[in-house]
Amino acid sequence: MRPPALSERIIEKLPDMTRQLASSARFLVDHPDSVVISSMREIAGRVGVAPATLLRLARLLGFQDWSDFREVYVEHFRSSPPHYGDKADALSKRRGAPELVQEVAHAQLAALQHSATTNSAEDVDSAARILSRAERIFVAAFMSCRAPGLAFTYICRLFRSNVTLLGSDGTSLVADLADLQPNDAVLAINFVPYSRDIHLVADAISRSRAALVSIADSRATPLSGHAQSILLFAPQSPSFFPSITGAVALAETLAAAMLAHAGKTAATRVRSIEKALYSSGSYSDG
Repeated sequence: MRPPALSERIIEKLPDMTRQLASSARFLVDHPDSVVISSMREIAGRVGVAPATLLRLARLLGFQDWSDFREVYVEHFRSSPPHYGDKADALSKRRGAPELVQEVAHAQLAALQHSATTNSAEDVDSAARILSRAERIFVAAFMSCRAPGLAFTYICRLFRSNVTLLGSDGTSLVADLADLQPNDAVLAINFVPYSRDIHLVADAISRSRAALVSIADSRATPLSGHAQSILLFAPQSPSFFPSITGAVALAETLAAAMLAHAGKTAATRVRSIEKALYSSGSYSDG
């Protein structure tokens, strides 16, 4: 059984549950990743019930104990997504590219909607506040996530100078991470399959006690245990390669919220840099 099917079973049984069981069940349906990254006691604390209530819920749903129930979610998280090569091969055999173009466009719109509805305005604002308070911001975005990471870095440097894309030309990721301090913050952007560099970031966060904001495809990533804030995006796409549309949207929204917190001095810096770009010929009206 996979988590979506289990959620359907939970919803079917909701009318017959006691108030405490129903509260626990609704939480698990709305926060399936918590089953993977949190203990039964931690989840019970968040719901406001005794751990025994979650055990009764698991047995009501046909599982022997909480471990058997949790394994459904763990196994789903472990399962690998289709290889890019396999999806590319399937796409190359399709007929009707216009239909595929429409499917990709619809998937991108769905990804934007997912980012907007899954992450509340308060979630984004909280993440923006964490980053805004940091003395320096380091952006951990590797491989295909480099694009949203680069966009965030470029936008933020228009109103604050101390934003660095980790592992940029002329430096190394290890050297950058070694410089991480408790007053710094890291914005990490990632999805399955994760770059091996994410583990270096996790180790550096643990060592330095720097703040961490994560933009990810799941609450259950190698960085989840270190993050003060997690914003979610959906990378699913009918194309052979996952979509980063949602991640780009979140990066841009996060940068906008940070500018709002930065105040008049930041706005003055933006105006000054914009003027310099036009004066230098880098920008043109036509």
